Amino acid sequence: MKPIENNQELRSRLKTLMALRVALLTGFVALLLVFGSRLKFSDSVVPLTTVICAGYALCILYALFFKTRKLSLLAHLQITGDLFLVSGIIYTTGGSQSPVSFLFLFVIVAASSVFTRAGCYLTAAGASILYGSLIDLEFYEFIQPNYLFHKSESLISGGYAFYLIFLNLGSYYAVAYLSSLLNHRLSAVKEELDVASKNLLELQAFHANVVQDMGSGLITTDALGHITSMNRSAEEITGHILAESLGQPCAVLLPVAGLKKIFHPGEDVVLPFQTEGEYERKDGKIISLRMKVSRFSGPKDQSKGVICVFEDLTEYHELQDKISQAEKLAAVGRISAGLAHEIRNPLASVSGSIQMLSKGLDLENNHRKLMEIVMKETDRLNAILTDFLNYSQPRKHRKTLVDLTQLIQDVNMLIKNNESFSATHIIEFHSDADHLVINADEEELKQLVWNLCINGLQSMDTGGVLNIGLKKVSGFSAVNFHSDKRGYLLTIEDKGCGIPQDQLKKIFDPFNTTKENGVGLGLATVYRIVQQNDGAIEVTSKEEQGTKFSVYLPRGAAGNEPSQPQPLTAHPKGKLVTP
Repeated sequence: MKPIENNQELRSRLKTLMALRVALLTGFVALLLVFGSRLKFSDSVVPLTTVICAGYALCILYALFFKTRKLSLLAHLQITGDLFLVSGIIYTTGGSQSPVSFLFLFVIVAASSVFTRAGCYLTAAGASILYGSLIDLEFYEFIQPNYLFHKSESLISGGYAFYLIFLNLGSYYAVAYLSSLLNHRLSAVKEELDVASKNLLELQAFHANVVQDMGSGLITTDALGHITSMNRSAEEITGHILAESLGQPCAVLLPVAGLKKIFHPGEDVVLPFQTEGEYERKDGKIISLRMKVSRFSGPKDQSKGVICVFEDLTEYHELQDKISQAEKLAAVGRISAGLAHEIRNPLASVSGSIQMLSKGLDLENNHRKLMEIVMKETDRLNAILTDFLNYSQPRKHRKTLVDLTQLIQDVNMLIKNNESFSATHIIEFHSDADHLVINADEEELKQLVWNLCINGLQSMDTGGVLNIGLKKVSGFSAVNFHSDKRGYLLTIEDKGCGIPQDQLKKIFDPFNTTKENGVGLGLATVYRIVQQNDGAIEVTSKEEQGTKFSVYLPRGAAGNEPSQPQPLTAHPKGKLVTP
């Protein structure tokens, strides 16, 4: 007899059989106690009680043996023990006249639950042999059963004995066939269900992983617009976690145009629809968002809510801006090359001629002032043309070891002689050390510092303090930028008018200016120089409070800073403050 192969299933069924066996024996005890005083048994109940006690003893042995984990042997012992236990109960309750001969059927059914079909038939054969042996031994008077109930006075005939034997044998094999067939079918169905459940779990896990790992954000809602689920990308894009978002109105978490109308009974919105716009994350950052909203249908095409799939287009738009900026740069290059060829030479001739005339002619005061205006505007036009050429056709990059601290001081001295600097302006310079050396193009760095300082001074019409800071850093992180290289962080902060929020994204675009006589190439040139040095620039600004530029420049192969410090100088129109 071979038991079922699934040890976990076999263990569970053996536990069930042990529990049913105890329940059956306890039922016999209860019957004896309840009906013992009402019925007058023909013989003593001691033999039956002995068999029941033996049954309890077997149950204890089975429980102890269960811990050995030899389940196959335990199954054989339990079924064999049950056959002899039922034989003992039949013998002590009347033999051929016992009313409980059907108990063998329970043993056969139990065998079908722990054995294969062959084991079930062998159990039926064992029950037939034991029952037939009891009848034959009783018929030939080799044994005398214990008649618990009233004994029939008529002796059983040979025909009746064979009738009992064959009737019970037929029922045993019939039950063995039916129970084994049913158990086999149940096992097959269970295996199919296990396979289907496993496939379903794998499919659910696959879909869950696809939803969680997809790059786009996904949010589902119920029919009232309350959020029922969201994936990891949705958490990253919106800044809201799943725990705090469940049950919240989707239109509040994603205030996108047209989303609220979907859940209003009177609104007729055609789905799916797509929308795009700016969205404020939980941390206050503004990002560009594109969303597609589709209907979430259930059985019988009933609407259960909506599915919102969205993606962050901020980097895409920034790339578009860079491409647009590159196209503008190409256009500027072509224009400036033509301007240099067509305008600069005649402009030099005009400027030289005006200077000669101003020296050679004896002009009246009014005429001399007009002459000075012409010369001044000629110089301004030449400066604009120079800005064009510096931006569109930058000079060859020549890297040398530059003392960045001294360079900033030199630029400040020059700035204090510029018309943008007044007596109401103060420049304060703070540095980590007296000499910080960087490997870069000196002229480009001067241009970078000059442009940022002039920009800060011009924003403070009524005067104020321009703070310049320089310190060593081990790396730098900003939006879409990260570097672990050692370098320097240059900060230039003014207390001027500030920059409107809608202009912050455009300040580095060429020809973008808010100044009356500005060209819009100063900050664009700064941005180009920073990019050429593999650095980064970040700007923060509040209107009427001021603006702060933070420029990160990697050191490159700068080596060690000079050990001998040099004294800092000052200018009477302003002051330099060093640590």
